[in-house]
Amino acid sequence: MHPIICCSGTFMNQWSKWLDHQLQKLKPFVSSYLRDSQQLLDEITLLQLPSNARLFTANGNSMYNNIETDHAIKVISWWLDDLYSKGKLPASFPIEAVKSAMVTIMKNNIFMTVQSGPKPTRKI
Repeated sequence: MHPIICCSGTFMNQWSKWLDHQLQKLKPFVSSYLRDSQQLLDEITLLQLPSNARLFTANGNSMYNNIETDHAIKVISWWLDDLYSKGKLPASFPIEAVKSAMVTIMKNNIFMTVQSGPKPTRKI
């Protein structure tokens, strides 16, 4: 749950870091959030699974490049507004500044993919 940080040393880079810092405060409100691998192991040991059960893991590639930006902004804004309406946001959480930064950063970030060499792609 964080923006891609790009353009090292630029204002956009610093703003992305600020946004990431603000969003990190909300991790406990994400139902699928795991603090670390140990939390996963602890929770798995509490499960009563059949002896023939198998657990699988998977990693995603290029996830940020494939997020439909307008939809993501809409859903995250709705989630932030929902947390606000339920009084769950941390004290002094800058909700409007976070939403504004999110829109600007998500619509103007440049993603770099490295295969045979850097190939800049702009996600809009």
